Amino acid sequence: MLEAESAPEALDVLSQARGRIDLVILDVVMPDCDGVELGQMILEEWSDQRLLYMSAHPAEVLVQHGLESLDVPFLAKPYTRDEALAKVREALERRHTTEASPVERRKNPRLPGK
Repeated sequence: MLEAESAPEALDVLSQARGRIDLVILDVVMPDCDGVELGQMILEEWSDQRLLYMSAHPAEVLVQHGLESLDVPFLAKPYTRDEALAKVREALERRHTTEASPVERRKNPRLPGK
């Protein structure tokens, strides 16, 4: 398990791991860059990366962050071990499909405003 405290750190960890990360778990509400935005950046760089979003916030807040428009596994906090395991399994079994060619992986993924 690898951890990151920020969006730039998360992108750096993913870049250094070179595709060896099976699942990225993102909190929807984060400082500086919300989890939905970070998830979109991750998928731009690593189109086959599996994601699991989670949050303790009500659905109204999630809609503000754009999660409603994404077809992704979501885990609501608080959750039980069985709920977490089921969502992790769902996320790991999910495959991203793209009609275009896979996005080329860059050594230094871009961040908004950079």
